[in-house]
Amino acid sequence: MSVIKWIDLNAEKLLASLLLAAIVLLIFGNVFMRYVMNASLSWGEELTLWMFVWFVWLGVSYAFHTGDHVRITVLRDFLNERARLMADVVIALLVLGFLIVLTLECIKLIRMPFVASQSSVVLGLPIPILYASAPVGAGLSAIRVVQHLIRTLRQIAETKA
Repeated sequence: MSVIKWIDLNAEKLLASLLLAAIVLLIFGNVFMRYVMNASLSWGEELTLWMFVWFVWLGVSYAFHTGDHVRITVLRDFLNERARLMADVVIALLVLGFLIVLTLECIKLIRMPFVASQSSVVLGLPIPILYASAPVGAGLSAIRVVQHLIRTLRQIAETKA
């Protein structure tokens, strides 16, 4: 398996797994410090929040990759296979449009001077790092939607033949 194929199959899963493991360890460590050592980690809660935000956006992308987002399929289930695939194309194009707009608007927000100049209270990290999770997640999700769209268009071409 090529490196690019491995990254395509595993990137979000690996990063989200690492973030989740780090979140669990950090929360456990903070609980231990607070209740056993009577000394809380001042930075633990903020870092956990930052990692969780990144985890969620990577999870959104991974759910697009695996097709695990919640769907309402009542009307779709009444359609024949070709019409169902056509509906999937329309929905994918609408979702793709939304994700592209979301990515671009988030980038605009991050570049605004009042956001770019902020830093977090406890860690002192630049706030744009936190905000960057949204355009990164939406951009990765858009790539996954395009991949799904290509597979669906191939299925439509096969049903013609």
